[in-house]
Amino acid sequence: MRYPILFLILIALDLAYDLVLRILQASRRGEPLPETVRDIYDADGYARWLDYSAEKRKLGAVEKIFDAAVLTACFGTRAFSAVYERLPGGDAVKSLLLLLIWTAVTTVLSVPFDWVREKRVEAKYGFSRTETSTFVRDEITGFVVNALLNAALYLAVAWTWGRFGLRGFFIVFLILAVFVVAFSMLATVFQRLYNKLEPLPEGTLRDTLAELFRKAGYELENIYVMDASRRTTKVNAFCSGLGRFKRIVLYDNLVNGYSEDEIAAVFAHELGHYRRRDTMKNTAFTVLLMAVVTAAAAWFASTPEMSLAYGFEGVSPVFGVILLQAVLLTPVMTLCMIPRSAMARRFEYRADAAAVESGYGEALISALKKLSRDNFSDLNPHPAVVALEYDHPTTADRIRAIRERESGGASGGTA
Repeated sequence: MRYPILFLILIALDLAYDLVLRILQASRRGEPLPETVRDIYDADGYARWLDYSAEKRKLGAVEKIFDAAVLTACFGTRAFSAVYERLPGGDAVKSLLLLLIWTAVTTVLSVPFDWVREKRVEAKYGFSRTETSTFVRDEITGFVVNALLNAALYLAVAWTWGRFGLRGFFIVFLILAVFVVAFSMLATVFQRLYNKLEPLPEGTLRDTLAELFRKAGYELENIYVMDASRRTTKVNAFCSGLGRFKRIVLYDNLVNGYSEDEIAAVFAHELGHYRRRDTMKNTAFTVLLMAVVTAAAAWFASTPEMSLAYGFEGVSPVFGVILLQAVLLTPVMTLCMIPRSAMARRFEYRADAAAVESGYGEALISALKKLSRDNFSDLNPHPAVVALEYDHPTTADRIRAIRERESGGASGGTA
């Protein structure tokens, strides 16, 4: 029974880690905001933010505890093998059915939390615009995509394990690596499952952004505007894709609610990511992470005791896929994302510096303040939480680095 105990310990540690971070965040309530961001919220706005963050934190904690309880019930018993034995068909059919059932169960159990988060908390504070029909469609789409991806992963693992044994996991790694690269290249294609992306209309804004592109040495193919306002009032922009598939996408909330200089500043920031190939570097990091995932899968395949401990007659590839996703990946991802987040924060400082060098330092500061207010950002998070989880520096740190860059100083974050 040593493996079930190990997995239950991992579930408990993940829960404890999450709750500790939430407690650290809650401990910042009442702390004075950094001077550079005190003008973002007025007294009423800050009081609303405190209530909003507390509600989100409470809901997140309840969901995490519930998820841990479900995982404990599943991986503390032989529930998977009991269900597997009662399914019809041969091993392949039973495995696919078990995977489908697991995906369906986790989706159904998450829906109430998604609903409360979207239709209660986010709507209460004026952020969510998601119609019920859109919410239902998003949940169904997410389920279908997850089911297909899980089935593809299972079939890849089962086929390579059956045909090549442990040597076949190199093929699994190649399959995962190809998928990661393809997903990165075609990110906007997948985004179209949920949102419409339209070219930015002709006009002075497009001309300004196109000129920024040309000054950077690139020919502009297109700038896309996402219809994010159908779901939220929050604002964002991002660079996605690889090679000739690379795209800069602006939320329509940004295009419609910000000045041209502020939009140009945000665009110059995203162009900084573009020029430094940050998306490619993030993809490379994810490919390395897939090597860790493959190693964990190979460890499971070479350790039949894991499957036997849960009532299977031998190594069960489908149980391995479920175990990997539900339990084993969590500590791996937690550890790997710490350096990944630090790298991402460095990328953000550098992209901000690119906007400053393009002459948009003050406009970027103005945009950052508006983005923080419109997105109800935490302006004073706990330093430990920032170090462990944030992939963006705090607004105060970004403004400080921009000011230092403008004055000719050297900021540690922009080195």
